[in-house]
This record gives sequence, structure tokens and C-alpha cells, in this order.
Amino acid sequence: MNHGEIDQYSVRSRWYGFDPRVKLVCVIGLVVVTAFMRDLAPLVVIFAFVAALLLLSRVPLRHLGGGIVLALPFIIFPVLAMVITSGPMPALLMTLRIVSSIFALMLLITTTPMFDLLKAMRWFHFPALMSSLLLFTYRFIFVLIDEMERMKMARKARGFTGRGSLLSRDVFKTLSYTAGMVFVRSNARAMNIYNALMARGFTGEVVTLRRFKARPADGALGAVFVCVGVIAILLQMGVAF
Repeated sequence: MNHGEIDQYSVRSRWYGFDPRVKLVCVIGLVVVTAFMRDLAPLVVIFAFVAALLLLSRVPLRHLGGGIVLALPFIIFPVLAMVITSGPMPALLMTLRIVSSIFALMLLITTTPMFDLLKAMRWFHFPALMSSLLLFTYRFIFVLIDEMERMKMARKARGFTGRGSLLSRDVFKTLSYTAGMVFVRSNARAMNIYNALMARGFTGEVVTLRRFKARPADGALGAVFVCVGVIAILLQMGVAF
């Protein structure tokens, strides 16, 4: 079954051609700088910068909107807590920090294929075990969705309509069996995938056809990120432009 993956538009993105290692360092560095900002002006600069990069990325807004919807719980609950405990202005600053960081990470993962991103992380000596866990976790999400859709189709074929209350014994029993079977079947498929990887000589290293090579354009991209970070830091320190 077909699923919309988070990096499905990365190849046609405006920022696809840049070295994933450079993008990884730029985005992580900007997120770290954002976390230390406490004034409105530098946060507005960073937010405007990453929002502009997202809009220019050629990734459909609908796709970006789906990612933002998934991140809403991580935005709403901290902001509500800040409103209650500290007031509206600290809550606004918290919102800008969180949203700017989410936008920066979305820029990275929607314009970089997942395998290229993991390969770039391994280039920086990210543990092979952790990169394998990230890869398998990402893929296992789609295995779970596949099995849930198969079970849904099987329930419909047997006349299950989904109507009724969870307090109903029959409905609760059917849904409980379905949940259990989803995990059993997913585990079986995961073991088959693992055995297939071992049979093909998988060692834990991420191998792609794309070779990383930094170009002048990558240096220019890094310089732009550095300039934005420096401007934000200077604004935070009270230096006027």
C-alpha cells in the first residue's frame, strides 16, 4: 500500500542539491541558537528566516501543514503552561522558539531523503546502533499502518461496521483482537525484513548511491545560516543595527 512519506518531495525541493552534512550542521546550529534567545527581535528574525526557506523549498504547503499538525501537541501544551505561570509575553517567546525550531527541523527532513540524512549523521560518527534504530523505527511506522489497513479490510469483509460503543462487549472484543493481531503480524513482517537484510550483508552502515561532496554553494548556504545566527545573537546582546 502507498503511504505519504515525510521525505517524498525532497528530490524536487529547491534545497535538495545541497550537501546533507552542511544542512544538518546548519539546522542543528540554528536550533541551538534559537534555544538561547530570550528577546522578541532575534526570535522574529530566526522565525522569518526559516519560514522563508520553507516557502521557497517547493515542498507543497499541504505536506508541510501535515507535519505542523503532528507537532501541535508539542506547541500547545508548553505554551499554555507558560501562559498560566508567566504571562502572555513569555508564552509568545516560547511559541516563537518552539515553532522556529520545528520549522528548521522540517526544512531538514522534508528536503533531505531519509537515507541521505542518516548517512550524513554517520559521517559525524553518530552511533551505528542509534542510526539503525532510527531507520527501523521510521520504516516500522509504515509496516504498522499497512497491517492496520489490512485488518480493517478484513473486518469489513466479515461484516464489521464499527458501529456501537466501546462499552459493548462485542465491539471491544473485536477491537482488542485486532490490536493484538496488528502487533503479531507486524512483528512477523519485521523479522522477515531483518532476515532479508542479514541475507544481503547488512552491517548497520547506511549505504546510498549519492556521494557527498561539498561545493561553493554549500559554503554559501552555511555562511547565510552563520550570518542569521550572528545577527540574532547581536540582537540578543542589545547591539543595534
